[in-house]
Amino acid sequence: MKNPKPTAAIVGCGDIAHYHVRGYQLADVEVVAFVDPLAAAREQFIEEYGGGVGFVSLEEMFAAGTTPHLVSVCAWHLLHAPLTVAAAQPGVKGILCEKPMAVGLGEADRMIAACDAAKLAISHQRRFALGWEKGRELIASGHLGEPEFAVTKLAQGLLNCGTHAIDGVRFVLGDPQPAWVMGAVERKTGRYERDTPIEDGCLGLVHFDNGVQMMVESDLDLDGATVGKFQIRGTDGMMEVSETHCRTLTSSGWIDHDLGMPAEQIDVIGGQANGRQTKELLAWIDGKAETHRCSAQSARVTVEIMMALLESARLNEVVHLPLTQSGYPLQLMIDEGKLPSHDKDDQYDIRAFLLRQDIDEVAYAQLRAQGMGHHGIMRALWERREGTS
Repeated sequence: MKNPKPTAAIVGCGDIAHYHVRGYQLADVEVVAFVDPLAAAREQFIEEYGGGVGFVSLEEMFAAGTTPHLVSVCAWHLLHAPLTVAAAQPGVKGILCEKPMAVGLGEADRMIAACDAAKLAISHQRRFALGWEKGRELIASGHLGEPEFAVTKLAQGLLNCGTHAIDGVRFVLGDPQPAWVMGAVERKTGRYERDTPIEDGCLGLVHFDNGVQMMVESDLDLDGATVGKFQIRGTDGMMEVSETHCRTLTSSGWIDHDLGMPAEQIDVIGGQANGRQTKELLAWIDGKAETHRCSAQSARVTVEIMMALLESARLNEVVHLPLTQSGYPLQLMIDEGKLPSHDKDDQYDIRAFLLRQDIDEVAYAQLRAQGMGHHGIMRALWERREGTS
């Protein structure tokens, strides 16, 4: 008898959830539930994708007798841990949680502990981008000799883009383990990202156990700050790599390596990147793969690096790993008076425009019908409401 088609639930019906749905479609997984406290959000997904049942919460979904094989956690950062724990119920085989895995190493460990019977992967789907895969292949083959130093420059905070950048460098280098880090942080404003306080700028050095070092620069020089692009220097050459290209400089000169398709056709997120991520999760569940390249254990290392950079700034010293701090060091620095606290009137969230409460849903539906994506719609409606458009 043929096995029934796997099923999935989407938790958090925002922009990134569309990419998860597309990944499930490409992996032949049926999305049977959309979970979101906002009725307009879940109803939009049900209508747009032609099926599924809406629920206010995971608790309501399970109580109704709906237990999908897979659950996608697509909510904001601080909800990743509690929602993953809530999703890890008997019958759920796999959970795919958005990045960053967690805000604090303790929360990451809580997620892993809850998923003893389910496979937990974190959506670092850029690990499936062809440029990064080619870079990893070339590093492993010794094309650059022995790798020595990597540089990544990003914007919009460690938690949002730093998680992809740090994880990407680790992936291309073959996932080395960090040995120690040193970090410096500036936070003079009341900057938040998805309800979480973040730094204004960060500079960090990560030393891996194989001797390779990585420089992380966040929000200091926005010129060329691109989450998925970085440079790697080796004993025999250097590499410039992004999700959509990979080129190297050796004694033979510059080589632009063939990725098998034009750059504009390579999916960075969504499309084949999410589809392959989902297929690998299913293979892992079925015992056809030993692990997942985006496993929670791998993502925990990225969380540990980010938290260690902040902890180094908090302690004003090199932090040797494993990290003992389980909390969020940036929040601790604010609480301890090492960074300024700010009144609510002085706080701002760089993703505030994504809050769907109290928006004009009629205007949203009209713009969606015109083919505009969720992210663009929300920004347009925010600017209209704030009078900045």
